Amino acid sequence: MTAHIHAVAASAAATSVPCLPPGSERADLVGTVAWAAAGGPPLTLRQRLGQLGLALGAYLGELPGEVRWELAALGLWSPAPVTAVGVLALPDTRAVEAAIRELERLAEGETEIVGHSFRTFHFADVLHRLSGEPPLDRELLAVAMLLHDAGMFPRAVAEEPANEFTVRGARIARRVAAEAGWAPGRIEHLMQVVTINANGAVPRRWGPEAYFGRLAPIVDAAGQVWKVHPDDARRIFASHPLGALDMAIMSAVRAEVRRQPRGRFGVFAPMFPLLVAMCRRRWKRRLGP
Repeated sequence: MTAHIHAVAASAAATSVPCLPPGSERADLVGTVAWAAAGGPPLTLRQRLGQLGLALGAYLGELPGEVRWELAALGLWSPAPVTAVGVLALPDTRAVEAAIRELERLAEGETEIVGHSFRTFHFADVLHRLSGEPPLDRELLAVAMLLHDAGMFPRAVAEEPANEFTVRGARIARRVAAEAGWAPGRIEHLMQVVTINANGAVPRRWGPEAYFGRLAPIVDAAGQVWKVHPDDARRIFASHPLGALDMAIMSAVRAEVRRQPRGRFGVFAPMFPLLVAMCRRRWKRRLGP
């Protein structure tokens, strides 16, 4: 771990495993462990419309912050204040170490999605600490965020016979957690945090790990820079540079849509060019020279 990110003590394994949120047993709800166990996609028309509705609602909810940021960048409004909370290291545990090894093995030298995976954990952790909400399972969040996109790597596609990248990622995460000795209920929770991550939005009722884990990739890949203090963002990017993330995401999304045209990325594919177009421009402006 680089000096840019402060070291923290190892996270202990959860002493109690919370029950999965109500609805997790429903295979008709996209992203649940039951949905993934039933095979995941193809999505029905109703499910596709539901995902579009979630995404539209999330976008409209973010729009005031986005408009304020753009106006502030033009000097027409004051930027929204955000507190620096510092950037903490990944939990130093057997499961996290194994997730890092698995991510790097499957990536086969790819760096942009790997960097995005690390940053996603750090942004989720920062957003959670900014919220002032009760503690969450940081170890579970770390494993889930490190592996949330791992199912898109060609090697993962070759090794995991699943028809959607989050289902593959959840199976990879299950193997990592099982080898680390996690309880079955905690493993199910981990898997659902991975499989629900590609939904159009994830309400709080799905738990803090799923909620903040869904916000974080958009902060990184869509350049929602106003949510994080620039000092915290600089520390994160110093350890895990942005690179050509916009191009890497578009390539990965196109490949996933070719494999599974009736999955969630098939629904959201038209939105991705606009989202990633904001990424490089906004982060460059936020982070400065």
